[in-house]
Amino acid sequence: MKRLIIVPLFVILLCCAPFLLFAEEKPAPAVASAPQPEPAADMPFDAQVTLRVLKDGSVQEMTVEDYLVGTLLAEMPADFPAEALRAQAIASRTFALRKAESGKHTGADVCTSYACCQGWTADGTASDIARVTQAVRDTDGLILTYDGTLIDATFFSCTNGRTESALAVWGSDIPYLQSVDSPGEEDAPRYADKVVFSADEFADRITAICPDANLSGSPANWIGSIERTEGGGIGTVFLGGAAIKGTALRSALGVRSTDMDFTVTEDGITVTTHGFGHRVGFSQYGAKAMAEEGSDFQTILAHYYPGTEIKKLLRRTAEQ
Repeated sequence: MKRLIIVPLFVILLCCAPFLLFAEEKPAPAVASAPQPEPAADMPFDAQVTLRVLKDGSVQEMTVEDYLVGTLLAEMPADFPAEALRAQAIASRTFALRKAESGKHTGADVCTSYACCQGWTADGTASDIARVTQAVRDTDGLILTYDGTLIDATFFSCTNGRTESALAVWGSDIPYLQSVDSPGEEDAPRYADKVVFSADEFADRITAICPDANLSGSPANWIGSIERTEGGGIGTVFLGGAAIKGTALRSALGVRSTDMDFTVTEDGITVTTHGFGHRVGFSQYGAKAMAEEGSDFQTILAHYYPGTEIKKLLRRTAEQ
């Protein structure tokens, strides 16, 4: 079994590798007078190609299929509709190959950290493993591209009803990571949350990232104007007269989303959030809602990654 070598060889993978390519090649015209051999069958991509996975401090080689099964078990509830699981499988496959292409990890293609790459687990009931395995096999070799290149297939748990653009969160304007509607997620377990901070704790967390903020006196006077993004998150908020980015504030407060509302009393501040995660790209609970309304995985992915194309990677037998 050979390990996949990804870029800077991804262009080769797309264009000229003899055994690993996009579908579908048209066969050469047959010569009527000569008997033609039976064409060799396409081999499953995920079961034939391996990734080097950094797990628990050591690098393990596993097939793309085994990696994706573990990733889906860790990243999405296995009882989600089949079309949502298929969409997640394609996003996760694309995400992993893009990470491998980046060369971020020395000696490994991806890791199993949620904060860095994607989660991974071998734990799951027999029925859960069967469901996610089927989703992976149903989408074998399918990836998302934009202008012929693997996309950065970011995903997250749930929105406040709309996703964020990459520009609003990370400062990069990416055509396929724009703010889009994402209704029907109110049943997500982490859709809404409230965190109560004492006045002292709130002030300490803010001044740790912005010493210029003047948080003396009554908390009622601390919060100034708020500029919101297209996705409903805080773009910039003025706290104690100092401008603070919503992403920095979310990190400092340790809350679930940049979509924050504040309730101020003399004793402290309650922060109410809607949505969970950075909210850029593919919403898992949004995919669930769309699937329950009858959308297939192609429609789901086209909605959250506008302008992208689904391509199929094939591994052909050596005889071809």
